[in-house]
Amino acid sequence: LKDFGYVLNKQQFADALALRYSFCLKDCPKVCACGAANSINHALICKTGGYVSMRHNMETAKCKDIQLEPSLLPTNGYQLPPGTITGDQSRLDISARSVW
Repeated sequence: LKDFGYVLNKQQFADALALRYSFCLKDCPKVCACGAANSINHALICKTGGYVSMRHNMETAKCKDIQLEPSLLPTNGYQLPPGTITGDQSRLDISARSVW
């Protein structure tokens, strides 16, 4: 199963089953650190409880070898419109927001 990326320990497997079938999580506090009732949805979006930070840190650790600002490809041989910035200050014309 490791070849297919299915590597869960016993606790992660039990939590995955509970999330899949909408069961209550074992050993999960009933009240969040912010004072609200702790549901699955609240635990995944509340920034006070710590789950958002833990999830962010896990993804950051997975992506540690990715360049933050990849180098631009050379523009040699391309006919670019007049006024195009080709130096270090060049930027993309698109942006993405609210991907999730």
